[in-house]
Amino acid sequence: QDLTMSFSGLGEKVLEHYTFAKANLIRTAATNYLLDSGIQWGSAPQVKGIRDAAVELLHTLVAVHAEVFAGAKPLLEKILGVLIEGLIDTFLSLVEEHRSDDLRSIDANGFCQLMFELEYFETVLSSYFTSDATASLKSLQGTVLEIAIESISEAVETTPGHNRRPTRGSEDTVSDDKQGSSVSADDLLALTKQHSSELLQSELERSRVNAACFAESTPVESRPPLLPKAAYRGSMDSPSRNYRGSQSSGSPIQSRPRRR
Repeated sequence: QDLTMSFSGLGEKVLEHYTFAKANLIRTAATNYLLDSGIQWGSAPQVKGIRDAAVELLHTLVAVHAEVFAGAKPLLEKILGVLIEGLIDTFLSLVEEHRSDDLRSIDANGFCQLMFELEYFETVLSSYFTSDATASLKSLQGTVLEIAIESISEAVETTPGHNRRPTRGSEDTVSDDKQGSSVSADDLLALTKQHSSELLQSELERSRVNAACFAESTPVESRPPLLPKAAYRGSMDSPSRNYRGSQSSGSPIQSRPRRR
């Protein structure tokens, strides 16, 4: 019995050290993705799909998956669950830490790009998303939404003639007129939902080889829902509380009160 306890304790220490090392690696990858991938979130191009930076970040988790699957498959769900929680928490801490410098400005295109890629990550990694990771993702989405609204509002206030009417033929893009006019949370969420409906499925298909390991680990029919529907269903009167519509594994964005 003592020997069994000793081996058990040793196994826990090995697991702890491994997870810690990989968490540091993922923190670095998350920082590169959010701050050093070449995109200016305050003057971003139109969303056309997931960026290479998103695929590179996913590859970090693919490598961990391969290692654990080969050497300690029973621990796969636990390890990836912890690491994905850490990834979302890292995103949130980076956004809070850099909202006065690198992330002080997020325009409509930047907001839609980031939200689209977060939804992509959530979809691909859904088997390993814990309730804590889902809660952190909601906080992250709300924080990014807050920054975007503040950024666009400030741009409107400092742009001469910003009350001009939008031109025709701009429905398919976040045009300069849209970028330079007043925009609400519901406007941004509607744009994000539009990009998701138009691009997400094709991007999942295009990158299915990169993410195949996550889909193969657990049969789809045996995956439990991330959260009971009652956990996030309730008063959803405005589009900002119904961002993901009927997708049961989604994360409705909840905007926090604007700081004064």
